[in-house]
Amino acid sequence: MSTVKFRCDRDALSEALQTVQRGVASRPGIPALTGVLLEAAEGGTLTLTTTDLEVSARLAVDVAVSEPGIALVPARLLGDTVKSLSNAPVDVEADGSQARIRCAAYEGTLRLLPADDFPGLQEPSGTHIQAEGAAFAEAVGQIARAASRDEARPVLTGVLVEVSREGCMLVATDSYRLAVRELVATADGEGKAIVPERALSEAGRAAATDEKGTVEIVLDDSQVSFRAGGLTLTSRLIEGEFPNYRQLLPEGHESRLTVSRQQLLEAVTRVGLMARDTTPVRMEFNALGVKLSISSPDLGQAVETVEARYEGEDLTVAFNPGYLRDGLTAAVGESVRLDVRDGLKPGVVHGEGDEFTYLVMPVRLPAAVV
Repeated sequence: MSTVKFRCDRDALSEALQTVQRGVASRPGIPALTGVLLEAAEGGTLTLTTTDLEVSARLAVDVAVSEPGIALVPARLLGDTVKSLSNAPVDVEADGSQARIRCAAYEGTLRLLPADDFPGLQEPSGTHIQAEGAAFAEAVGQIARAASRDEARPVLTGVLVEVSREGCMLVATDSYRLAVRELVATADGEGKAIVPERALSEAGRAAATDEKGTVEIVLDDSQVSFRAGGLTLTSRLIEGEFPNYRQLLPEGHESRLTVSRQQLLEAVTRVGLMARDTTPVRMEFNALGVKLSISSPDLGQAVETVEARYEGEDLTVAFNPGYLRDGLTAAVGESVRLDVRDGLKPGVVHGEGDEFTYLVMPVRLPAAVV
């Protein structure tokens, strides 16, 4: 068994290990999936790879390689060990059974995992898409919160990615709210896929660390890869048919509230403290703005009025405060537009621009007693 031997900056190795740990299986059926595969190449590159068979993460760092080779090391233990070391160069030497780590006055050994058990990873080869890193990170942050957490409906736990030569569309829904975001991108073809929310969110986080860079996306029939900030994330796609979201998007509006995003967000948050489980926030729209109120038999009640410009007839609609708060948080800009129609059709949140749309279903209020 060949020996792997390299020296690396402590901070660079620690950061790389923390980054690829996102791909480590939390409940692995195969012990090898708890490991990080270290591949040291003669050119002075160390490639770190992790996978849980659904999502894989790969990152390359510059190191001084004395002996090239491959070793599979327990990921979390190695990550925690390197993170705890002194700020000095780290020497790693691995043979067939253990990895020896030296740094300043520290010396320790970790038992290796069988590298032959680590699954081989295949890169997708299909439609290539490129987008600005900062815009991609912002789009993912706006969309991901609307994906479902209910594994009983796997299609809704993902984000629909629609690609055309005109750009890219990201869509997520849990059937109670719908988030749609247009993203400026260049593509060499067309494609459509349902990407697991976790994989997309990790790619968004990677893009956020390299805001001036670009995100490269490769999409085929079974998997997708994202390359951002030096990290390559590859994920299986979710099979199934995503709901036809376009038929839910309203073509116009009957009533519109234009309001300070921060003021409305803070009011919904404050009044929402009185909500329990499914308690809705009641919103009364009139020429002066909107009056928010929540009443809970167990907790009490709260009322707050927010001054705003309102166009339309007086109207009362109720929403889940958490879902409404998510939409207001995701919107960008000083002001938001909230379009409402009646107590049965969704409210629509727009920020200062038309690239992001957030629909939230109303909560039906009990009929007034005559």
